[in-house]
Amino acid sequence: MQTDVFVHGATPAGIFAAIVCARAGLTVVIQAPENGIGGMLTGGLGIGDPPLDFKNWRGVVDEFTSAIVAQTGFNAHSRLAWNFEPHQALGVLTDMIAAEPNITLRLRETIVEVKRNEVRQVNGQVASSTDEWATRITVVRTEPCTWLSGAPAEGDSYEAKAFLDASYNSGLVLKASVPHRIGREDADEYHEWPYAGVLYPYHSNFTSVVPAVDADGDLLKYAGWTPLEHFGQADRRLMATGYRNCITNEAGPNNIGFPQPPGYVASDFDDEVIIGNAPQNAQGHGMSILTRSYAFSPLRRCGFYDEAKAQIALADTWDQLTTLQRQIGWANYADSYQQLEQFPGKFLTNGSDIRGSMSWEFTLTDSDRRRHEIREQLAYREAGRLYTFQNDPRVSEAVRGRFAQFGLCADEWQSDYILMPSWPSELYEREGRRLIGQATVTYRNVAYRTNWPDQIACGAYFMDSKAKSIWALPYGGNEIEGSPEVQPFIDADGDEVRADNYSTFGIPMRAVVAPVGTCDNLAVCWGVSSSELAFQAIRLEPFLCAVAEAVGHMAVESVVSGIPLAKLKYEPVRARLQAAGLLIQRYQTVTP
Repeated sequence: MQTDVFVHGATPAGIFAAIVCARAGLTVVIQAPENGIGGMLTGGLGIGDPPLDFKNWRGVVDEFTSAIVAQTGFNAHSRLAWNFEPHQALGVLTDMIAAEPNITLRLRETIVEVKRNEVRQVNGQVASSTDEWATRITVVRTEPCTWLSGAPAEGDSYEAKAFLDASYNSGLVLKASVPHRIGREDADEYHEWPYAGVLYPYHSNFTSVVPAVDADGDLLKYAGWTPLEHFGQADRRLMATGYRNCITNEAGPNNIGFPQPPGYVASDFDDEVIIGNAPQNAQGHGMSILTRSYAFSPLRRCGFYDEAKAQIALADTWDQLTTLQRQIGWANYADSYQQLEQFPGKFLTNGSDIRGSMSWEFTLTDSDRRRHEIREQLAYREAGRLYTFQNDPRVSEAVRGRFAQFGLCADEWQSDYILMPSWPSELYEREGRRLIGQATVTYRNVAYRTNWPDQIACGAYFMDSKAKSIWALPYGGNEIEGSPEVQPFIDADGDEVRADNYSTFGIPMRAVVAPVGTCDNLAVCWGVSSSELAFQAIRLEPFLCAVAEAVGHMAVESVVSGIPLAKLKYEPVRARLQAAGLLIQRYQTVTP
């Protein structure tokens, strides 16, 4: 099949980039090895983290959030625009794709081969001394994901002028043998001391109450001994994965409790029984649905803004609050059981971080089949925990009582799910492969709020890593490593700098394309060229959706001009971004 633009990944980034291309009159194929669209926005991440003090998304991304707030009633220009139920995001993205006849959606297909250009020959001789060899992708060949349910795919061979990798793990980058990096760099590589590389034993280690061994000292199912390298050394460990969820405590048919996952074996969850019977938990303190590491933390209300209930909930301060503050207060009115019980509803969740080798393998593997298996294995682990806390008679009555009112939602994930209906459709992969590009965003670019001469998007966040390693301690319990709980330092100007400063910074065009001659007609929407430390601040969906929309305009310029993505000049790309009203730099004046 011939098309102008081939997009790997039906993530929000891939969808927004594809829509930009389609509206410019280009034909686009979106291919993905999953059953559904929308990545984490339809997979449970209904709590986005856009910049706190400015709106960095415009254009097509703004169309998405505008359609969302039309349903929810929340403020369209704040982070509340990224607060929604999973099925709401799915409906909006489905409609946006359906409105573009130039987009062909090919789900349940896995990439098996990527071909590159060859030197033209005439009678066995090179046709031209200026011909290039293997500098660009010519064909991506796919086959059906036979391990998935749903209508069987056929697979195809796709020829395109521009190729975009919008997958969370940069799968096309891998299959095309484009240089990339995984995991943490050595702290010396980009002079990122003391935050880069392995942090043990000097930083970010704390003892967790989650048991690692049983009464006999034997390792429990999900524990392990994990030797670490030297402080600051590079490794291939990655941030914790996990499932974000949407749960409810409203009584009725939409609350299905926490079902027993397929293949449930009670002994797999002996550690939950130990936790549930710890003295502080058995007495009704500590262990609860709110516990971040062991279960799920209802973090924010979703659905729609109910002003009448909000006025009751926030009665003490209502008259002093702005409309936006009232909406934020209502969305966050889920900090205690009293608040949850006062106004039952649907809640977006946080937590359930899964650290260790299986999380790393999810990105490291080159097999889409294996990625699906890991999704199911980790869904079993997390769903089994919830079922155990709610139903296992070995767990204290206090803990079971805390969990009794909650359940999965019957109106979520009925056709696209992992392991069982009502379970999220995607595993939260916080970082994957990162392109080795023409420019690399590092710690200093984030901490010092760099603007680039070829900037295509901007955002704001702090360098925030979920833990990467967890290992058993010989005296019981375990230790966790990889989240930089940083200490400030004084720079040459006498200013205090720290990795967790909330910084505004930009992404250059050169960070989404490989060096010229490497793979000239490929650009990434997600796996931006950056150090692992810097990517901790880049990795947010609102930020990378803005990057992806800009990459879509790059693809249009490439196809229209006939110049490969890696060889584009910045000026015509900038003109397209400005014409679309996109925010390139934090303080520029734009027309929404």
